[in-house]
Amino acid sequence: KFVQADKWFRPELLARRKWELERKEKGLDPSIETEKIIVTENGEDKEINIPWHSRYICVMPGELLQVCTRNEVPAAVHRVVSAAGEDGRLSAPVLLRARSGMKMNVEKYFGRVESTGVLLDECDGMEMQEIHDALQPSSYQN
Repeated sequence: KFVQADKWFRPELLARRKWELERKEKGLDPSIETEKIIVTENGEDKEINIPWHSRYICVMPGELLQVCTRNEVPAAVHRVVSAAGEDGRLSAPVLLRARSGMKMNVEKYFGRVESTGVLLDECDGMEMQEIHDALQPSSYQN
């Protein structure tokens, strides 16, 4: 057992407290493990149960983001623990390095342009140096 485990920030516990508080405020049972939502599939509405935790996401910046932002976004000090018998986590940063003067071709690298998002839309057609300059923290720009 990790000696200082009670001192670590536990995002899953914070999310659970938030879930329980929301349920109490709505006059609902806070101990329930699922909630019903309505999804539309093939034009037909159907009700499904989802686990309470599926509506939360925890983003903890890592070293790659810290390096890319020149320390403007510091990496979160954290540890990753796999449950007994479970696989460990995977980290898969996408790094592109192009020759000088090359232009970003979003469709070539990511496929369907309409689903890539605002940031990549803005980068489409820009030279790599322009993208690099635009992504620098404001404190580093002219």
